[in-house]
Amino acid sequence: MNYKVKLREKLAFALGDVGCNFIWTVVGSFLTMYYTDSVGIAAGVVGTIMLITRILDGFSDLGMGAIIDRTHTRWGKARPWVLWTAPLMAIGLILLFSVPSGLSDNGKIVYAAVTYIILAVFIYTACNLAYSTLLSLITGRQDDRTSMTSIRYILVYAVMILISYVTTPMVDEFGWTGMSVIFGIAGMICLLITFFGTKERNTEETDGSDSSVSVLESFRLLFQNKYFILVALLFVVNFTAMGLTGGVGIYFAKDFLGNDGLFGTMTLANYIPIMIGLFVFPTLAGKFGKWKCMVVGYILEIAGYAIILIAPTSFPMVLLGLAIRGIGHIPNSAGIFAMVADVADYGEWKTGVRNEGLTYSATSFGMKVGTGLGSAIVGWGLALGNYVGTEAVKTASALESIKALYTYVPLIVTAIGLIILLNANIDKIYPKIQKDLEERRAKKA
Repeated sequence: MNYKVKLREKLAFALGDVGCNFIWTVVGSFLTMYYTDSVGIAAGVVGTIMLITRILDGFSDLGMGAIIDRTHTRWGKARPWVLWTAPLMAIGLILLFSVPSGLSDNGKIVYAAVTYIILAVFIYTACNLAYSTLLSLITGRQDDRTSMTSIRYILVYAVMILISYVTTPMVDEFGWTGMSVIFGIAGMICLLITFFGTKERNTEETDGSDSSVSVLESFRLLFQNKYFILVALLFVVNFTAMGLTGGVGIYFAKDFLGNDGLFGTMTLANYIPIMIGLFVFPTLAGKFGKWKCMVVGYILEIAGYAIILIAPTSFPMVLLGLAIRGIGHIPNSAGIFAMVADVADYGEWKTGVRNEGLTYSATSFGMKVGTGLGSAIVGWGLALGNYVGTEAVKTASALESIKALYTYVPLIVTAIGLIILLNANIDKIYPKIQKDLEERRAKKA
């Protein structure tokens, strides 16, 4: 249970999320613009497609969580799903960015909806939920879980910066489909490295959350875990804000600041502080606790949005606000994923059933519903501002909607997250949880 994880395995684990982000960062940051400006689908329709799909997707996570809990192979229960879905992730991304030009307007909408559902509801759910579950199956050490999550996000933010800089030039050079082929293959390779470079160790030490407990009973026990509900809501909040800023960021750079080439620098200003901070976060979390660090993080994120609001047309002020927001996001990006492993421990401590896969569905559910809601709000907000992608010069109402989507709305969403977090301090009882579980497992052994 308390296996000390080597650096090589930590890196192999981290590359799995890099692979997921070669798929999903491209989708979150560029798919809306592809649909509105290249395919010609109305922004409001895009928003509706994304919201409906991601709500379905969020609930499919719960079913996939139950499936993972009942998967038994020589590779474990989460790793095989990473292997099986790796090539499908690449195929799904390519289909998404390959809307046939010969289709009618309604045909394009149907194609967009179907391919988005296939990737988001089925393929990405199975892959990302299995990957997230893998963290607590590799080791039970809280310090290793925190450092693994920090390494994971250092690499993830590096690839996000890379994507923000190279996607537009790649589209200019190879087209949308060519770009998706390159990123899809890169994502598949990273996921395969995770499969071959990690090992599950904790499946034999849990108290029997698998087939010994019915699916209905597993769900009943899951929703008795108050921290599961609170953490799921935190994921919804965090990824709604990320969906908003990620989805409208390219519009903010292109139409509000007047230069889409600034999007890469904006991403850099936001993510470089996070990457640097993630090196020291495990030390800070060990000294002060994840929860306290996350509270400070939310306050800084709110301050970052406020700075951008003060002077939204000043590029230096925008960069300053993004940097402060990035510093605030350090504990929230790493801390919340490590927190889910603690929630799984709490569930086992409280009920005697670990429900690993179902507990980790909180991460996937929140990510899917949050990014879907954020993307939908972007589409609806642009439609409300009468945004027309094919117009060279955007109206004042369209520009105002872009500003609101990039500042006011995520600020409010982040403030809601702070309120939820104040009621989710699992750190205060975790030492007792860990002590009791170790005693139970020792007796069982």
